[in-house]
Amino acid sequence: MKKRKYAIVDIETTGGMYLRDKITEIAIIVTDGKKIISEFQSLVHPERSIPYHITGITGIDDQMVSDAPKFYEVAKEVLAHLEGCIFVAHNVNFDYNFIKEEFRSLGFAFNKKKLCTVKLTRSTIPGLRSYGLDSLVRHFGIEVKNRHRAYDDTLATYKIFKYIIKDLANEYHIDQLINLGLDASVLPKGMSMDEVHDAPETAGVYYLSNQYDRVLYVGKAKNIKTRIFQHFRKISRKSNNIHNYVDKLHYEETGNELIALLLELYEIKRLSPELNKSMKRQNFAYAIYYNTRTTEPKHVFIVGKNNKANDLKYEKLKLFSSKMSADGFVQNYIIEHDLCASLFKSRSKIFECPCIQNCAQFFDHNSDQIEQFISNIKNEFEDDFIITLPGRNDEEKSFVMIHEKRFWGFGYVSIDDVIISGEQWNDNISFQFWYPEANGIIKNFLSKNKCKMIHL
Repeated sequence: MKKRKYAIVDIETTGGMYLRDKITEIAIIVTDGKKIISEFQSLVHPERSIPYHITGITGIDDQMVSDAPKFYEVAKEVLAHLEGCIFVAHNVNFDYNFIKEEFRSLGFAFNKKKLCTVKLTRSTIPGLRSYGLDSLVRHFGIEVKNRHRAYDDTLATYKIFKYIIKDLANEYHIDQLINLGLDASVLPKGMSMDEVHDAPETAGVYYLSNQYDRVLYVGKAKNIKTRIFQHFRKISRKSNNIHNYVDKLHYEETGNELIALLLELYEIKRLSPELNKSMKRQNFAYAIYYNTRTTEPKHVFIVGKNNKANDLKYEKLKLFSSKMSADGFVQNYIIEHDLCASLFKSRSKIFECPCIQNCAQFFDHNSDQIEQFISNIKNEFEDDFIITLPGRNDEEKSFVMIHEKRFWGFGYVSIDDVIISGEQWNDNISFQFWYPEANGIIKNFLSKNKCKMIHL
């Protein structure tokens, strides 16, 4: 058996949302699974009023916490008791997320291995009607004096935990729950389970490299740690290749999903990782390309499949979900702007030309029209604006800039910076690149998420 420590934790709060509500009481019992090693308990001043219905459940009211320490005043002691321990709780994500958010507000990255006693009891004692704490207390015949008070609930959880692990022949079952079903044997040879557990639980981009530091795979995630666990737990040809060739893991936190998506796009285009499939081509099967190599005054623009072969030969301008929509866009543009159809080539369609058999005259003066088409086709938005989003910490915010009606770049600024012009936003851009996929990423994100926008 491994020598390890478990910190059994329970908290009481002003409500159920960790991004809004606050901790009112915390208790920790540290154990090796056989005996109690240390204990900690304290009321916590939530720095806000406690709702009446919460007081009815916990018995904790504003007067009880009026002289209690605020979380930052007990944070050091909380960390000391959790040091080197596996974080254990009943419905662990509830307690863990509240404590993690408290430490995040203090500028501290809280990251622990977790074990949920609900999942543990469900997997070891199947068939119970309920796995709530009240049901398990009755099942094990445990006496609880003050239900919904942090210490008494922690003590009850400790007794349940002790009952269960004493009957386990080994700790492999616990390891499986802690590691979210991931067996250490499937990890790449140069990567340890602790390294995966140390990954941040924030949005960002992760990189998997070989022993020579060549990046083989780039991915994005809302939660890097959870995504990596899912990555290695899934059995597929890709996971087998990762196991065989990957040796190292590193990551970049972005603060939010949109910038993670844009950074992933940029890195895949820049690095061309061997284990990445084509960048989201499944939603955009066709594209209009600019043939910069042509020496003839025709077929400057190509309607073709959105694939790597065409990417290598031409400059991609605009994406389409189907061949029909790409051809239709070109034909309508030709008619509306009185362009010569010979500028365009499509294997599936011969475009109607307004030149009336006088194409040669058009090609004597076509450079301005070509430049105008390229400019117009890149414009994907109705106007220019800034999208502001959370940053990588509380001291900054991130932004995505739409300029000339298309994606222009993204960056980070101080939360206190007052920026009033597009030029100032432009000066703070960290990444600037042009890939038509970026516009689609932003449009899709805005359709699903409410964002703060500043029109320029």
